[in-house]
Amino acid sequence: MDKLSVHMENCYGIKSLTTTFNFNKKKAYVIYASNGSMKTSFTKTFKQLKEGGNPKEEIFGRESSCNIIKSNEQSIEPEEIFVIESYNESYSSKNVSNLLVNKVLQEKYISLLKEITIKKDNFINALQEYLGPKVAIESQITYAFNKQDSDFLKLLNEIHNNDLNKLEDSGLDFTQIDYTTLFDDKVATFVKDPKSLELLKEYSTEYNNLMDKTTFLKKGTFNQYNAKNINDSLNENGFFTAEHHLLLRDGKRIKSNEELIDLIQTEKAEILKDPRLLKRFEQIDKKLSANVQLRNFRILIENEPSLINQLVDFDGLLRNAWVTILKSNIEHFNALVSEYKVSASQINEIIQIAAKENEKWRHVVEIFTNRFYVPFHVSIKNQEEVVLKNSVPTLVFEYHEDGEKVEIDRSKLNSLLSGGERRALYLMNIIFEIEALKVEGKNVLVIADDIAESFDYKNKYAIIEYLQENVEHRLFNFIILTHNFDFYRTVSSRILGYDRDHCLMVLKKSSGIELTNGRYLKNIFKSWKDQLETNDTILVASIPFIRNIVEYVESEDCENYIFLTTLLHLVEFGSPRKTKEITMKELELVINKVWITSKDISYQRESKSIYSLILEVAEKINNESDDTGINLEEKVAFSMGIRLLAEEIMIKGITLDLGDASEIEKIKSNQTGRLLSLYKSCIGTNKDVLPVLEQVSLMTPENIHLNSFMYEPLIDISMKSLKDLYVSLKSVASEYERLHVLV
Repeated sequence: MDKLSVHMENCYGIKSLTTTFNFNKKKAYVIYASNGSMKTSFTKTFKQLKEGGNPKEEIFGRESSCNIIKSNEQSIEPEEIFVIESYNESYSSKNVSNLLVNKVLQEKYISLLKEITIKKDNFINALQEYLGPKVAIESQITYAFNKQDSDFLKLLNEIHNNDLNKLEDSGLDFTQIDYTTLFDDKVATFVKDPKSLELLKEYSTEYNNLMDKTTFLKKGTFNQYNAKNINDSLNENGFFTAEHHLLLRDGKRIKSNEELIDLIQTEKAEILKDPRLLKRFEQIDKKLSANVQLRNFRILIENEPSLINQLVDFDGLLRNAWVTILKSNIEHFNALVSEYKVSASQINEIIQIAAKENEKWRHVVEIFTNRFYVPFHVSIKNQEEVVLKNSVPTLVFEYHEDGEKVEIDRSKLNSLLSGGERRALYLMNIIFEIEALKVEGKNVLVIADDIAESFDYKNKYAIIEYLQENVEHRLFNFIILTHNFDFYRTVSSRILGYDRDHCLMVLKKSSGIELTNGRYLKNIFKSWKDQLETNDTILVASIPFIRNIVEYVESEDCENYIFLTTLLHLVEFGSPRKTKEITMKELELVINKVWITSKDISYQRESKSIYSLILEVAEKINNESDDTGINLEEKVAFSMGIRLLAEEIMIKGITLDLGDASEIEKIKSNQTGRLLSLYKSCIGTNKDVLPVLEQVSLMTPENIHLNSFMYEPLIDISMKSLKDLYVSLKSVASEYERLHVLV
C-alpha cells in the first residue's frame, strides 16, 4: 500500500475530495482540519468502509461515491483499515487474543487432544445410543456426581481411580427403562416434595419388610436386579448347559435358566401383590396426573414398581444409575480414560506454560502503564484458554489501595473513572489493537481522528511518542487528523521532520475540500522578520508579536509596550500619544530595538501614519485575499484593522451622545469591551450596529494576542467571517460620514 488514491463525493460532510497519499518516502501524513471542515466526515467514511458498508450523505440524501485505490489498482479491503475515533466509550479491542496465542503450544495441545477427542466422541455416541439422543451426557454425569464445576475428563478419571466395579449401582436396565422419563426435572421436583417423599418412604419401609421375609432375595445385598444380572451372566456363559446346578441357602437346587427366572419372578410377585404395598402404590399414583411428564413416570413405575423403593434417595439413584450406565459401556469408558491418563501429564505441563505465556501481553501493558496513568491494574482471567483454545480473553480490572484489592467488572468501570481516565482506558484498547495487528504482520491503513483530544500535555507527548514508534516500524500507513494546531506542529516536527508534503492543511471551499501543503510549522516569526521591509501585511501583523516580546522581557508599564498598545487600540483621549499620529519612523525605531535588527521599514515614508497603513492593508486584504486562505499574517492584520474601525465607530457614537470624551478617558484597559459596554449604555447610540460590534469584541482579541496557544484561533477563524465583519463596519462608517458624524 505504497500509494493511496482517494476520491470522495457527498460522503457525510465532504462535498468533494480528490487527493493521493504517497507512503513511499514517509509512512504517515498529518492533516490539520479546523472543526467542521472534514475531519469527522473523513473518519466516518473510512469507518463505514471498514464495516463493509458504503458512505452516504445524511442531510440532503445526495448520491455518494467513494473510491480508495491502492498502488496495485485494487480497492482497499475492509481488513486493511483500522480507524481510531477521537473517543468511543464502549470500544474494546477484538484482537487481544493475538497477543497471547502461541502457535507451537497450541498445535501440540491440539495434537494431544485429538485422540482424546476421538475417544470422547465414541464414548458420548455410545451412551447416547444406549440412553437416547436427548440426554446431555457431560452435564448429566457431572451433575450426578455433584461435580458441575469440574473438568469432565478429570471427573471420569476420578471415577475410574475409585474402581467403577466396586461402586454401588442401581441395577436398572436402561434398555428397558427410559432415562429421560425417570430423571425428568418435574419428576425430581415431585419426588423431593416433602409430602411425596413421605409416601415414598412408607412404600419403601413396607417393601423392605417384605424383602426380609423372602428366602431367595435379601435386602441391601441381593435384590431382584442382582439376581437378574447373575441369571443373565450364567446363561451367557453356558453354566446350565454344562449341567452345573445352583444350591440355594434353603437347600433348593436350581438346574436350569428357566427355573431361576421362575424363582425370581415368583418372589417378586409375592412382594408386589401384597395388599399393604398395593395400597401405598395407590396413594402415590393419585399424585401422578398433574402433567405429561408425571403421567409418563406413572406408566414407568407401574411397569417397574420395585423402582419406587429407590426413589427415596433420588440423588443417590441418579448417581447409582450412572454407575450402572458406565458399567454397561465399560469398553468405551476404559478407552477414553486410558487415553486421557496417557496425555494428562503433558497437557497439564502445556497448560502451566500457557499460564505464563504473556510476554507480548505484558509488553503492551508496559507500553501503556509507562506512559499513562489509570488507577487500576489489568490482567487476563482466562489466559490458558486464550493461549490454547482461542477463547475470547476476559480482562480483569483490579483496584489496589492500602493492601486491599478489589476486582471491578468492565461494565462498571466507566462509571468509576474520571473523563481523562476513561479516555486513557480507551487508548489502552487502541494500543492492544495496534500491537495485535503487528503480531499479524498486516500492512494496514490507520486513520487516527484527534487521538490526543482532551489529554494533558504530558499524555499528548506520550501519544506522539507511541505514534512515532509505529511510524518507524513501517508496517502501518498513518493518516493523523487533528484540529489542535499545537499537536499538528509537534507531529510535523517529531514524526515527519517538517516534511510539508506530508503535513497538510484543509481548505474548505464551496466546491469541496482541498488539501494544501502545511504552513507555519516552524518559527514563523523568523520568516516575518526577514520580510518586514518588503511586505506591509507582515509588518502590520508583527506589531502584536513584538508587543508580546516587550511584555515578557520588560513589563506592561514600559514605554514600548504602551506605544505598541496604542497601535492596537484607537487612542484619541487621555494620552499624550494618539494612534493616528504615530509614524512609520517611530515604529521602525521600536521594532529595531526590540527585535535587535536594523530594518528600514520607513524608507521614503517616514511620516506616514501606522494607522493609515493598517487600514490600507485591511482594505487590500478585503479586496484581494482568498476567502478560504489560511494566511496567518492576513488574518492578524485584518483583525487589527477591523478593531480600529469598530472602536472609532463606538468612540464617535459615545462622544456624540454624551457631548464629551470624559467617560472614554477613564478607560485604562480592555478598551474594546469597555467601549462596547459604554456604547450600549448610551441612549442615543445606534443600536442596530450592536450585533456587528459584539462580534468584533468576541472575534478579534484572540486573533491579535499571538501568545494564546500559539496561533490556533487565527488558523481556525474563517477569512470570510472577518470579511463580513469588515464590510458591515465599512457600511456603518460610511453612514456616519454621510451624516457628518465622522470627520
